[in-house]
Amino acid sequence: MIRINLLPYREQRRKAQLKRDGIGAGIFLLLVVGLLGLFYMHLQGVEQRHETRVEYMEDALAKIKDQLDEVNELKDKREALVAKLEVIKKLQSGRDLPVRIFRTLGQAVPKEVSLSSMRQKDGGLQLQGTARSNNVISSFMRRLEASELFRDPDLQVITNQGKGGQTLKSFKMGVNLARKGQKAENGKEGG
Repeated sequence: MIRINLLPYREQRRKAQLKRDGIGAGIFLLLVVGLLGLFYMHLQGVEQRHETRVEYMEDALAKIKDQLDEVNELKDKREALVAKLEVIKKLQSGRDLPVRIFRTLGQAVPKEVSLSSMRQKDGGLQLQGTARSNNVISSFMRRLEASELFRDPDLQVITNQGKGGQTLKSFKMGVNLARKGQKAENGKEGG
């Protein structure tokens, strides 16, 4: 006899297949959610490490800015000190200038020349006086030129004056002060 199965076996097979597929999908979904959770935690750790590194860099940058401010302040103080030292050096170098001017003039003025006025002007002197002759004035100018302190004597005015039966020459001249090292250069050029 032929047996006929009236049970809906196909439907049971379909339900079993759906149940297996559901379980498989559920397991797959749990795996995906678990992997996403692990990935999220990894990203959180990376983010936290980056935030920590950024905070460290910001702290280091703040320290460097403080040090840079200190360095700039020290540079400003140094520049101010250098400027003060330059002023002191300039004052020290010019301290003995009047003594040197009088000593050099005393050596350069011939006996026949009488100075009546001496004024300091920009970078030099303005001299006025009388002499017995033009040759004496010329000798005075050569002596000034030969000195280490003066350069470029310039005779501006010379006039005749009669005094006590003698004819005297009244003169006015300018002479520049030589800067350090300038006399040596002039000597090399002339030789």
